[in-house]
Amino acid sequence: MVGDIDRRREVLGRRVAARDLENCLEDAVSIFEAAMKALTRRHLAAGSHAADEVDTRLKKLGNAFQNIARTGEALRDQLGLTAIPEVPWDELGAAFEKRHPITHNLGVVDRKYLERAQASDREGREVGISAAEVSATLDQVLLAVSAVHGRLFPQVPPDADGSGSPEAQPTA
Repeated sequence: MVGDIDRRREVLGRRVAARDLENCLEDAVSIFEAAMKALTRRHLAAGSHAADEVDTRLKKLGNAFQNIARTGEALRDQLGLTAIPEVPWDELGAAFEKRHPITHNLGVVDRKYLERAQASDREGREVGISAAEVSATLDQVLLAVSAVHGRLFPQVPPDADGSGSPEAQPTA
């Protein structure tokens, strides 16, 4: 959809294209949240946690993965990662913060957004987002999810024949 924004703007108008971008940003946050919850579930289950305990811990997390600061806390506290993967967390966090006014205020900047994002936008104005920013956010989501996956489920080096031993592969 991001790649089709220019055409949609031309054919359907500026407002439709702007809403498409907002939907893409919301979807990027949702994709990140879903992937992180799946990794969390898989990691906890592999750690011999009972299914009901996994469900309880996920419920306790709530929507933590919609916020990058809370994601860091969850990675440390729930998943035991002492070293958080090095990805552009600040840039990802700034993009995720834009989701709040888009989702809850029809795209209008409010005081909560200004405080949390420490943004220079003006209250009462529409939050701005570009196709390049959404594309970068999607790239960062992929990078972050891949990095966390790599930390939680490190790859086993291949055997001498290069195939990797199935019995040496992680079970989670």
